Amino acid sequence: MVTEYLGNKLPGKTQFSGRRRTTTRTSGFKSHPDSTGGELKIEDVESILIPKGESILITFQIPNHNSGDIVAFGGWYSCNDKVKVEVFKGGFNKELHTQPEDNNWSKFGSMATPNTYTNVEDTQVRFTAIENAYLALYEVGCGVVEHKHLEWAKVEKPVLLKNMYQFAPESNFYSIEGDVSIELSFDLNKSSNTYIHLKSCNRCARFLPININNERHHLSFSNHCVAEHRRPCSHGGFGRLKNIETDQTIQLEYGYQLECRFCKKYEVNAAHNPQRTAAQMKEDGARRRAFELLLTAIFDKSPQLMYREKFNGRELTDDIWLKFGKKCFNCSIELESAKDMHLDHTRPLALLWPLDETATCLCGSCNSQKRDRAPSEFYSPEKLVELSKIIGLSLNELQSPSPNLNAVESLIANLDWLFNSFCQRPELQKIRDGKLTSDLLLKALQKTLNKTEIGKKIDLLKRYRSRA
Repeated sequence: MVTEYLGNKLPGKTQFSGRRRTTTRTSGFKSHPDSTGGELKIEDVESILIPKGESILITFQIPNHNSGDIVAFGGWYSCNDKVKVEVFKGGFNKELHTQPEDNNWSKFGSMATPNTYTNVEDTQVRFTAIENAYLALYEVGCGVVEHKHLEWAKVEKPVLLKNMYQFAPESNFYSIEGDVSIELSFDLNKSSNTYIHLKSCNRCARFLPININNERHHLSFSNHCVAEHRRPCSHGGFGRLKNIETDQTIQLEYGYQLECRFCKKYEVNAAHNPQRTAAQMKEDGARRRAFELLLTAIFDKSPQLMYREKFNGRELTDDIWLKFGKKCFNCSIELESAKDMHLDHTRPLALLWPLDETATCLCGSCNSQKRDRAPSEFYSPEKLVELSKIIGLSLNELQSPSPNLNAVESLIANLDWLFNSFCQRPELQKIRDGKLTSDLLLKALQKTLNKTEIGKKIDLLKRYRSRA
């Protein structure tokens, strides 16, 4: 039975996929009785003026610990892009720090777990003013970390600990605190106040920092509504936060998840994923594989073959690895061989860009973190400039990537082939939990076409269902 198409509106999830599957998974965790995830607090934080050319050096002294202990450091900071931030990792394998952004808060930190370090030394963070600039710090600390979820992961699922550096400082539950010293290269003579917005987590009930001027500048919570057609987020608790002191409500554009990133990782994802059926697991990668197959079919060649023909037999993987100095572009970790590299599309596959000479060299953790985000949503402005120089794309192309017009035009010129040949492939005719893979592909393609003038005039699902 073909679902009736209603006007020009793209069918919603329920209409598109039939009845929602019944609930098959429970996390075993409950919301905190004292928090809904929609509460907001605003605090004053002192900021100090750093004169041009001067700096503030923070030294984290990790306390004595055993080889199996988890140690961490980190904190949140606020300044503009006139401050250079340098993190000296000590014995930490990786660290994460988001670049400074005017009128927003950023963060730095890392967590070293038993399988990611052998010895941790004192770690330092230096803030140097390129021009006169204010700097504010919030909840800066270090120490030995303990938490029931982390202790469980040590024994039951160590793989969950590998990327914990990405969850600092919101995951830094210190059981033994280390010493933190702050050294100024100048005399303190001027200070001011800035504000930090703190949102509650509906699982752990902690109030953790968020940004409201640029919600895509992530701190402790992931966004809720990202797609253009879903914004502004109208979901209570996600997109509307209530100040617990004034009862005033603020409306967010993207909104934030109810649970913090740490609770999301352990009380939602880690609890739910092992219960997923084989069909549910396959469903996540089906559209991506379909896009890759589609691009290969459109250009009649695989990305690797196109690259060899264009560059006289050279290998795409080897060239990208060497181009980026055998390091992850995002975190600079050494990659011993090209096999250790994860090739990132740079411009999203969802916009029909194949892997080519503009690909980016990332490690597995950073590639997972970037996911299908556009470069401007993942890298700092400084990183974008550096990436532009390495891969040869303009800043405009990296900041506002458009769909691959060659692929879009070829697709539109061959709709009969798309519907009657490509979409009829066995792998695209599989139904998983009531969802036809070819329909999922066409719905995703429609979002891409809608970003172009020529594509927005086409209604893929309507044409597909009306073909005879």
